[in-house]
Amino acid sequence: MAGLFVGTGLLMFAMNGTEWVFSNPTIQAHSGGVPILDTRMSYTPDEAHSLFAALGPEGRRAYRMLHLLPDMLFPIGYALLFCFASAWFLVRLLPLDHRWQWLSLTPLISGLADILENLSLVVASLLFPSRVDVLVQAASVLTRIKFGLMPVGVIFLGAMLVIWFVQGRPERHVAPPTDPMKPTL
Repeated sequence: MAGLFVGTGLLMFAMNGTEWVFSNPTIQAHSGGVPILDTRMSYTPDEAHSLFAALGPEGRRAYRMLHLLPDMLFPIGYALLFCFASAWFLVRLLPLDHRWQWLSLTPLISGLADILENLSLVVASLLFPSRVDVLVQAASVLTRIKFGLMPVGVIFLGAMLVIWFVQGRPERHVAPPTDPMKPTL
């Protein structure tokens, strides 16, 4: 899990804290300061079209590089990191067969929405100057899903951490032994 944390942090730094070709600061420089779409809470097809126009060919190429390289790995990293961390706490706080164990999969939905958003924006930028409004609208919905689930995951993980400490750092729940001769339903 430490490797995922470090790798995800490095990707976030590469995308936002550098002046590399595919970084957000470089792409915003191409656009004249217009923020990229997937850092906004929502956007319209007109806003997407305006951004693609402002970026120019070189900026759109950098934008696609951002979405196909680091911003494709970043959601995988943060989704797995939050999923594994949530699962680690849940198996210590709840019985293994508890229905809330599935909550540890919530970050995977956010990560998948982020990946699909990135792919939608790559395709929309490739098709520019043609407009595929339905694709941009779908990307905007995926952005809202991504940003809607991220804080839920952070709050959920924080609550589990507090409960874990309050309960005296319980050990992992173990599945009860099963009788191999007894039929299961």
